[in-house]
Amino acid sequence: MLRHVISVVLVTASCLLCGGAAHADETSDIGNRLIERYIQPATQQFAAATAAVSGAVELLCREPSAARLEVARQRFGDAVGAWARVSVLRFGPLVEENRYERIFFWPDPRGVTIRQLEQILAKGSTDVLDAATLRGKSVAVQGLPALEFVLFGTGSDALLTGEPAGRFRCGFAAAIAVNLSQTAEDIRAAWAAGSDTAREFAHPGPQSAVYRTAEEVVAESLKAMTTALQFLSEAMIAPFLGREPETANPKLAPLWRSGLTLQLIATNVRAIASFYGAIGVPRMLDAERRWIDGSIDLELRKARESLETLREPVGESVSGGPDRAAMIYTVIALNSIRNTVNEQLAPALGTRVGFNALDGD
Repeated sequence: MLRHVISVVLVTASCLLCGGAAHADETSDIGNRLIERYIQPATQQFAAATAAVSGAVELLCREPSAARLEVARQRFGDAVGAWARVSVLRFGPLVEENRYERIFFWPDPRGVTIRQLEQILAKGSTDVLDAATLRGKSVAVQGLPALEFVLFGTGSDALLTGEPAGRFRCGFAAAIAVNLSQTAEDIRAAWAAGSDTAREFAHPGPQSAVYRTAEEVVAESLKAMTTALQFLSEAMIAPFLGREPETANPKLAPLWRSGLTLQLIATNVRAIASFYGAIGVPRMLDAERRWIDGSIDLELRKARESLETLREPVGESVSGGPDRAAMIYTVIALNSIRNTVNEQLAPALGTRVGFNALDGD
């Protein structure tokens, strides 16, 4: 009898150790999984999308036409969708050299972007027509919000005329697009196979200057996710949604001129869900804690479904009724997911998220 009890205990302990080893293996491989399943595809897509915008704007400048302007605007929309995926990666190459802000200067409550763009367009200073020179100027006039105003904003019909003002505006758009394309390519290259960033993220260790343990990679990944959730909720949705329908202001929404606000938000939620899926959380959790993954997955799905009911223009989604209720539900879901990651998931994975890029703003 005693021998049988000892045998059972040993087998049980062995199974527990095997399970622990399996979870450890899954944790140690998180960097490689994210690189292959999310980071490299997302950065490659963004580089391709911004290159396509640059090419379309160049053709528009060469021979202005309504058809070519429409193509340039469509390519801009594609780049916005690709950016929504890359924006989740708010660490490493994306935050180095102010790349995030140079791509997407937001929030902009004081209207810095519009004020500076209007000054540039009024003065017609040719130094902004060179992408290399533009790179040294304010980040507010280099990214997607700036390009949106030039392509869609007040006076954008001049792009069709071929007159001096239209040629200058198009040349400025071309410089912004080239700059965006170069920045996107820098990010893609930084995450490419064999790069220092990819190697250190996939293989943390004492030799790494950035990630010394797998737990640090886990923490970085979860922090990226919670930062994306917080930015989407607090910086992109809350300002234009307002506390009440009477205080809602669609013109505080990102990319409202192009009618891409809801596409940006919905794609961003889908991107966060894809990023989370690439982490492979269920395999990293013990059976009794897998409810955490189920809770996060459910709320992400509900947020996606809620946004799918909305249609541009964004003003109709904030003025009241079921559309406003759907947007409010999305904010609640995003905040709930962030709390679950911070308070439940991170401890279950043996780490903590810590401060992010938005803390203290």
